[in-house]
Amino acid sequence: MHVSDSTPYDEVAYPSAVYAQTHPDRLATLATLFGMTPADVKHSRVLELGCGDGGNLIAMAYGLPQSEFVGIDLSQRAIQSGQNTANAAGLKNIALHHLDLLDVPSDFGTFDFILAHGLYSWVPTAARDKILALCAEKLTPQGVAYISYNAYPGNHLRDLVRGMMRYHASHFAQPEQQILQARSLLQFLSESKEEPDPYTQILKREMERVLKYTDAAFFHDDLSPENHPVYFHEFAAHAAQHGLQYLAEADILDMREETYPPQTAAVLRELDGKDVVVREQYRDFLKCRAFRQTLLCRSSVSIDRSFDPRRVRTLYVAAEVRPASIQPDTASDSPELFLGPKGAEIETARPLLKTAFFTLGTLWPKCFSFAELLTQTRARLGHDTGAAQTSEEADAQELSQALLQAHSAGFIELHAHAPRFTTEVSERPTASLLARLQFDNGYTAATLRHTGLRIDDPVGRRLVTLLDGTRDRAALVRALSEHLKAKSATVSSEKETDQADGLHRLDAELDAKLAGLARAAILIA
Repeated sequence: MHVSDSTPYDEVAYPSAVYAQTHPDRLATLATLFGMTPADVKHSRVLELGCGDGGNLIAMAYGLPQSEFVGIDLSQRAIQSGQNTANAAGLKNIALHHLDLLDVPSDFGTFDFILAHGLYSWVPTAARDKILALCAEKLTPQGVAYISYNAYPGNHLRDLVRGMMRYHASHFAQPEQQILQARSLLQFLSESKEEPDPYTQILKREMERVLKYTDAAFFHDDLSPENHPVYFHEFAAHAAQHGLQYLAEADILDMREETYPPQTAAVLRELDGKDVVVREQYRDFLKCRAFRQTLLCRSSVSIDRSFDPRRVRTLYVAAEVRPASIQPDTASDSPELFLGPKGAEIETARPLLKTAFFTLGTLWPKCFSFAELLTQTRARLGHDTGAAQTSEEADAQELSQALLQAHSAGFIELHAHAPRFTTEVSERPTASLLARLQFDNGYTAATLRHTGLRIDDPVGRRLVTLLDGTRDRAALVRALSEHLKAKSATVSSEKETDQADGLHRLDAELDAKLAGLARAAILIA
């Protein structure tokens, strides 16, 4: 398609979002754990293919001002929107190009990280090949590429409903009608029998999946004429043709071993010594995996999959964890249960680990260097003085091993880069300029941890836009009060009562709102 042609993304804009799994920090962290020496995240070059309106790349550029970011997309509307946002945020380290990826010029140079999220499976054959060719051509020697794609065998089930939905939607002209009718057909089919059989159970599961999508995402992901899932071994073979090899999955939980019956586990153990592509393919068969977020590097790179705990010592640590008990005993050898994200749990009786987890959870979302966490933990336990004195190296070995295991279980985060934000609410708090701009125009904004923050409360969004560093607590209350009064002048008497109640609560809730924004990582020092 020529760049002057209109695309479906010009007609229906794909929802702007940030994807934590694509951030250079995530890619560099995993590369480090697998024995590579990736570029310094703070001084790197990043290319995103199919960047849309640049929402993902703009957030990276704001958080990494000394790095350079380049994005390309076929939608002129999306690129113009992204350029407007980048200009408003005053970003000088990002360039967004209205460009067909088949026409990427040679003078773009090389990149430490290349991203292609939601692109590979949704473009024609020549474009899929070009994605990998660009990675081969433009990755630095220790560079990492991120490519997401639909995978088999899980997508066989999605193909089942996608074909029916596209057939039905083709009878309607407008995208809005196509979206509505496609979902309506799937609902009709999934509810067609009083006693569900395996077929209707699959349809119900797919119905639950598509209901989670926004209309625009559903239109482009499920109703697109281009949708090409592949088996993992096929993708790996395609990458190998371009001198690239499989490194890892971008989400550590996608590599976690699941619990299987003894006979299944025994067969999997036999695969452990096999080629990594073979092993991963059979695991896809077991999981019925439908989507992959794969990291690639050059075939010449030596990868060490032993997961050496010593590599953790070069990284930063953060953890959204809390003890299950109200008054945890971190000093003795009694076991304590800690609760993490997504229902994760870890129980340990080791004082060093209990103290480290407690420290991380108390100061979340602050990132600690490994050395800093080790020093604080040892000091709290008195391991550096007195009767409890122990070897620093012994503690370092124990802590690094435990953190690596906890990270593999999704319990804690490891980072190659510590993002710049503050967890303290100052006298005149300041939110990131990007967050202020985004909340001035919508419900969501990018945090400085490269996650999305949604605020449905209009007063909460207004609060963020006021945090420009010029207002103390009293000034914020006054400004929000004026905002509420202005709103109440344009609503019904019933709504006026709601606004009056809101005004009464405002002063009491301000501190909690500010603390919540600090924990969301959008405040800067």
